[in-house]
Amino acid sequence: MTGNRVAIEIDHVCKRFGAGEQAVLALDHIALDIRENEFFTLLGPSGCGKTTLLRMIAGFEDVSAGDIRLYGASLTGKLPFQRPVNTVFQSYALFPHLTVEENIAFGLEMRGFKPADINPIVAEKLELVKLSGFARRRPHQLSGGQQQRVALARALAPSPRVLLLDESLSALDLKLRKEMQVELKRLQRETGITFVFVTHDQEEALTMSDRIAVMSAGKLQQVGSPEDIYDRPANRFVADFIGETSFLQGRVADGQLHFGVAGSLSCQVLDQPHDGAAALAVRPERLQLASSGDGLGGVVAEVVYRGVDTVYLVQLADGQPCRVRHTNDSGASRLARVGDAVRVAALPGAFHRLQEAGHDA
Repeated sequence: MTGNRVAIEIDHVCKRFGAGEQAVLALDHIALDIRENEFFTLLGPSGCGKTTLLRMIAGFEDVSAGDIRLYGASLTGKLPFQRPVNTVFQSYALFPHLTVEENIAFGLEMRGFKPADINPIVAEKLELVKLSGFARRRPHQLSGGQQQRVALARALAPSPRVLLLDESLSALDLKLRKEMQVELKRLQRETGITFVFVTHDQEEALTMSDRIAVMSAGKLQQVGSPEDIYDRPANRFVADFIGETSFLQGRVADGQLHFGVAGSLSCQVLDQPHDGAAALAVRPERLQLASSGDGLGGVVAEVVYRGVDTVYLVQLADGQPCRVRHTNDSGASRLARVGDAVRVAALPGAFHRLQEAGHDA
């Protein structure tokens, strides 16, 4: 469980690279709080500023404006080794000539720990990452996932108040990455340390995070729980970046959501159903396909079989495209084929009304 105490305060931080007309604004007045004992993820596409922000917390980049505070104390002027934080890098950066236990002990030795104190800490961290039998091996004798665990154990050994993880799962294959997602969340829960995780992988963020900050072009787009981010995106960028989304234009009038010649749906599925034009986002799993009955009229333009489910791209009668996803139940056949006339119905709460304002990247 996360606490209410704030661990990291990002106070209207800006970061500029270069000077004068050539200056590039990488971070534009970022303001957010990261709570104690929280798994917090900075999520966004390449170049959005998420890694720059992480490096500023670690002390590898200076702040151009604003301040970063750790438990109320400003980090301004503090070198990386003076900050009670540790970083796990994408490359792991293990020492190839040292054994697993020597790699984990290295940071403790640099901090002046006595050998008698180091040994029990190393043993504890090896057990924590489930590598107790690997103490005498060298990095080249380990798999990618095992190397990543060693890097985590080394970073956790000094008991930092905050652990920073920079795309630390991206070098792993898909199956191992999914396994390590569960392991990372377990480690965060068991250690009680605040984790700040950087990724561009939406599924990774949704799987592990207590809260997510979605970034684009150096700006915060939305901060919230995975459920908030997925079900109630603040703007089109967030809705488009997180998962699959169809964007439709409709009009609210007389308690109905109208799509011209495609038909109408009940307004009860809308947020803030005031009359007028409405920019809408809808997830494909919140729509249903039928050959007749209520719903919006359209024609199946494409069918994509994905094993677990099938996605139907439907061209609505008013010309707008939307996706409908159906789970492939055991023995179930396709609901429709390309060229079939269909009706598209919506589950309660399917449509989310997007804000008029917001950065569309």
